[in-house]
Amino acid sequence: MTYSRFDWHGEIKDGEREYQAAQFAVDRLRDQAKASPDILIGDGPTPKSLGNAACNLEGTYLVRLFAVFEPALRSYERWRHNDPYLSPAATALIDATGSDRKIADNVRAGAHAVRRLRNARAHQADEESEPLTLAEARSRLARFLGWLPNKWE
Repeated sequence: MTYSRFDWHGEIKDGEREYQAAQFAVDRLRDQAKASPDILIGDGPTPKSLGNAACNLEGTYLVRLFAVFEPALRSYERWRHNDPYLSPAATALIDATGSDRKIADNVRAGAHAVRRLRNARAHQADEESEPLTLAEARSRLARFLGWLPNKWE
């Protein structure tokens, strides 16, 4: 299978657009529910669950963006080592790919910052993480991917 760096960039951007659509939908439903509380019926969403969804949405999509980024690196490393079963942890993927492609230290650090935040969100990890918006996370992951070759198989 041939992989294209541009396809991975597109998938990450699509994830950001999905977040924007979901945020728009949640905000709109919250506004409608405030104006007409009777639209929230049965076992569906409650005002509290809509508030929680709005608060957690960006973190949820940050996890999703990293879930696109990580297999991009994994496919590159498997191709580079000619080992279809190679499956290092995300930290090792960023470091190995960064070393191989001579990726600038600040770009590697940016990808690691997103990884740490993903870990904090997805695994409730104790590792220190800096706050990032989804747009900042997408930008950092895209910058890292920009150092990969255009195609690999």
